[in-house]
Amino acid sequence: MSAPCLNQDLVAQESGENSVPSSPVVNSTDFTADKIREAHRKSHQGFSSDELILQDELRDAFLQELGIDPNQESQFDRQRAALRALLQLRKRGDLNVPTTQRSSEASESINAAIPTAEIAIRTVLDRHDAMIDDVLCDPRMRNELQEEAERLSKGISPETVRRAVLRLRKSRRLRPELVLRVADWDRSVTTHPMKQLNLDSLPNTPGVYLFRDSTGYLYIGEAIRLRDRIGDHLRGSHNAGLASILGDDATNPVTLELHAFPNDSPAKKLTVRRAYESELIRSRHPRFNLQP
Repeated sequence: MSAPCLNQDLVAQESGENSVPSSPVVNSTDFTADKIREAHRKSHQGFSSDELILQDELRDAFLQELGIDPNQESQFDRQRAALRALLQLRKRGDLNVPTTQRSSEASESINAAIPTAEIAIRTVLDRHDAMIDDVLCDPRMRNELQEEAERLSKGISPETVRRAVLRLRKSRRLRPELVLRVADWDRSVTTHPMKQLNLDSLPNTPGVYLFRDSTGYLYIGEAIRLRDRIGDHLRGSHNAGLASILGDDATNPVTLELHAFPNDSPAKKLTVRRAYESELIRSRHPRFNLQP
């Protein structure tokens, strides 16, 4: 009897210039459970399936066992499907391979990377309306994760970032915010280094804005006109703590993150923007906001 095929449905991504390109459907017969188990058995070197996802060397060996070139862009969709199939088997408890090895990376280095990892993963998740497994399995989003982390902490190890992301998930610090699960308002998420900010290029639509640096989130606010509100902060923020940080941007570069909505969306209502803002403050703990 042939081995069962794993469901390869891929999560749809948001459209837009920052989105991962939409992918063709990968033939589910490419990755039967038996093929995935065999490739895992030959490549895992005693490590867990999580480690296989995290470590470039193990992941590449697993993909090569399946005939996938991990560096070939034309095979990125097959790569994502294969890794997600592996995670499906793990979640079903269907790998049946003992774990005999553990990562040697010090816990201290992972903990130190958590502020950077949290901002980077939330930025990518917000941008693509994705799940954490999607980011770790999709090479395009995985690269975006590292790019966002590098903006905050130059030279940070990609593997350390991914480990910190998993630690955040296991500690339940990355649970989806309620408002993001129920709101479908054609949201646009963009990031803007404050040193290079062109105020005129910002949307003047309703939304929420977040200031952040390498230590974490600094301040979250809402506005009916985002560009005008950011201009107010640049001329002299009413928040003394944020004003001191913005005035010392050269020491620890600040990034502006915008969640912008169309003028005719529900976000034009103050109560809706406040709900969105409060949810982000509650989950992301910005330094200079009062917790709702």
